[in-house]
Amino acid sequence: MSQLVQIHAQMIRNHLSQDSFGVSKLIEFCALSEYGNLHYAHKLFDQIPEPNTFTWNTIIRGYANSIFPRQSLCLFIRMLKSSIYPNLFTFPFVIKACAHLVAFEEGRQVHGMILKAGADNDVFLINGLIHLYASCGKIEAARKLFDGSCKRDLVSWNSILCGYMNCGLMEMAKRLFEEMMERDVVSWNVMINGYAKLGDIDKARELFNMMPTRNVESWNIMISAYAKCGLLESSKKLFDEMPERNVVSWSGIITAYAQGGQPTEALALYDEMRKAKMKPNCRTIVSVLSSCAQLGAFDQGKDIHMYVDQSKIKVDSIIETALIDMYAKCGRVKNAVRIFDKLESRDVFAWTAMIGGLALNGHGKKALELFGEMEDAGVKPNAVTFVGVLCACSHCGFVEMAWHYFNTMTTVYGINPHVEHYGCMVDVLGRAGRLEEAVSFLRSSPAKDDAILWGTVLGACWIHRDVKLGETVGDLLIKLEPNDSGIYVLLSNIYARVGRWDDARKVRLLMESKSLQKNPGCSAIEVHGTVYEFYVGGKLHCRAEEIYLKLDEIAFRLRLLGYVPNTSPVLFDIEDEEKEHAVLHHSEKLAIAFGLISLDDGVPIRVVKNLRVCCDCHTVAKLISKIYNRQVIIRDRNVFHYFRDGLCSCKDFW
Repeated sequence: MSQLVQIHAQMIRNHLSQDSFGVSKLIEFCALSEYGNLHYAHKLFDQIPEPNTFTWNTIIRGYANSIFPRQSLCLFIRMLKSSIYPNLFTFPFVIKACAHLVAFEEGRQVHGMILKAGADNDVFLINGLIHLYASCGKIEAARKLFDGSCKRDLVSWNSILCGYMNCGLMEMAKRLFEEMMERDVVSWNVMINGYAKLGDIDKARELFNMMPTRNVESWNIMISAYAKCGLLESSKKLFDEMPERNVVSWSGIITAYAQGGQPTEALALYDEMRKAKMKPNCRTIVSVLSSCAQLGAFDQGKDIHMYVDQSKIKVDSIIETALIDMYAKCGRVKNAVRIFDKLESRDVFAWTAMIGGLALNGHGKKALELFGEMEDAGVKPNAVTFVGVLCACSHCGFVEMAWHYFNTMTTVYGINPHVEHYGCMVDVLGRAGRLEEAVSFLRSSPAKDDAILWGTVLGACWIHRDVKLGETVGDLLIKLEPNDSGIYVLLSNIYARVGRWDDARKVRLLMESKSLQKNPGCSAIEVHGTVYEFYVGGKLHCRAEEIYLKLDEIAFRLRLLGYVPNTSPVLFDIEDEEKEHAVLHHSEKLAIAFGLISLDDGVPIRVVKNLRVCCDCHTVAKLISKIYNRQVIIRDRNVFHYFRDGLCSCKDFW
């Protein structure tokens, strides 16, 4: 960009700024080159007193190919008002912009101009109009244009075929496909993509197998289709079989693992991609940042951010929002705020990411203040925004404020509550000990049969030692989800917490009779750019012996402070000493011990846990932060816990 400015400055010094040809070529470079800058091209364009048709076409084309197609139409209108009539090179760009915007009325007006210009037999323009009408869902108009065209080429056939596919009319697409005499790889890809979008993976694979020739896109479509159906193994198998791969192939498989809840595998694939000398695109960057966010892998996320800054990847609002989300979920709120504050324009997604990030990190009041700023800025929140707002209320214990926002969501913004919003309200009420109110609210809501929300109520019963309600909710949950091991574990823990050991043991025996296994706790910690995962009692780590020696040291120093392990959740018929060992070997304690032996003094220990941190681990983390004078940060499935000097940021309310 700086080079472009220097070139323009040189032109001015040499009195070449009045040279319309030179300026036009500079605009062309700025508007159409991947190294250019469309905003700067527009600025140069506005300085020309009387731009010619070529220059108008250049700037209109630039915007039609960008993420700002509306500007293309605005410039087209300006062109008409300036008495410069469009030519055959203008119309395709305007049609493309209309298709991007799904602007049927504007497109129809452009069609009228084409008819007046006598260009209605231009096959290139007709193909563009077919695509435009199909994109707007006007498939009958597209078909009428197709049938009335005296000049059809393969693009014409593929355009109407693609139109049927996008409208979900696969039977019509199939008939047209069978009529085609000149089918090419694009036609086959359209059909495969159509069946994939409908979730008919078998039909898509059948056509894929029948293809006479395939290109990279054919493979990419099938890889994406398997991923969308949750068939990651099939997707990866196909990826491994590809004769050649492009950036879309790599990005597709990385995104599949990132969105499929396997962030470690996604990051490993990203490393392979870089080793293959393949440059990632924006979609790749967003997916790997999402994976870093899931794992709390700050070092890797920071490296990716650095790569984005140093490379020529154009940073758009999607990448910026992904960076905010990554830093927030890695516990680096200041980094997230720094990016947010520098944004030239903030869309709803950026505001939402920042509000949710503040809430997750225990800054509930700041999150609510930011929501107020969002409203003042005139940005309309979406459903996800309110999830962040309600979570902020929950972590702060703001019950009445939560009710206010829950009602505002519908009355002011017209957003119907989703299951996530009902879940937030149940959580708010449950945390505040208003259990009967939570039950009444849930029973009267559309989510009254949602097992996850009743599980939230059951968790609140454990927190507040409400055995009677816990029994009622537990029985209901077992009927709703008889094979969910977490229900039995939580119910047995409720009994154990009040000393009803026989009842706790009966629940565990019922669980064992159904051959149900408890979901294992998993904790991840990043050390020197590598993420290590620990499971309860795990001994597969290469430094397991050192880790367990450190745990023994921790246990000894804890006892000197009078610490007594909370072994109530350990219900097996074993001796007290063995119970203490079972609690001591929870996954987050293993991760913390590894952090103590692996990280330099003063470096915070950051752990991400897949479950809610238990009371004993919470207590131990507080004491470790005091004994070792070390900040310990744990992100569980609910919130961040910042442990320092024997205290936690959640104030024991989580």
